[in-house]
Amino acid sequence: MGTGVRFFVLAGGLGTRFHPWTMIVPKCLIGVAGKPAIRWIIEDIMTQGFNDIVVCINKKDENYFRYELRDLSNLKFSISEEPMGTSGEVLVARRLIGEPFVLRYGDDLTELDYKALINFHKEKKAIATIAVTTKFRLPVGVMELDEDRRVLKFKEKPDLDKFVWAAVAVLDPKAIAYFRLGEDIATHALPKMIEAGEPVYAFVIHSPWFDVGSVEGWAASDQHFREKMGDEGGQPQSQ
Repeated sequence: MGTGVRFFVLAGGLGTRFHPWTMIVPKCLIGVAGKPAIRWIIEDIMTQGFNDIVVCINKKDENYFRYELRDLSNLKFSISEEPMGTSGEVLVARRLIGEPFVLRYGDDLTELDYKALINFHKEKKAIATIAVTTKFRLPVGVMELDEDRRVLKFKEKPDLDKFVWAAVAVLDPKAIAYFRLGEDIATHALPKMIEAGEPVYAFVIHSPWFDVGSVEGWAASDQHFREKMGDEGGQPQSQ
């Protein structure tokens, strides 16, 4: 596998956690530091030398995505008639899958070396390799108590000290056997692979991960990427 690997960017979610903005703009097109979230993802993929990209969307949002990404002429679109869950989005695009491929959620932002991820997957002969990080900041304060409920330690919004999936994976076509319409990859497909004894591996990255599908996640990602660009402020917006 090399730069010829195909990428599938899932952008068909409803965005219910981001109402009312997503009643007007699809959540993957919400502006992060001045450009749609999904554009950060696609431009990063292309910058690393990969140009075979399929964007999985719903029919009702097709015009939005084709317009917003109109300057990226090499993009392909897989279009579902209605939301079908993340597993369903991949199944709709199944005709485009012939070799191991990279999967990315279009509303989750992180930074990683795709070539290193792909090579790791190949070395492990995995059915699935998921990118994981500990750089996920909890949205609440946490504390440690003694037996009498006295607070011993308190830390506001710390980074989670466990590995979390950064919504990026390399999948072998055999993984599709675990996908079902209406189901979620993280909730259903990946656990089923692990329970079946399939070789599922984790590729550790050291970058923060942001779930742009929530207002809190959007605010954190917007701040992060604006700081990277030396900018400040901002509101959810499409371009």
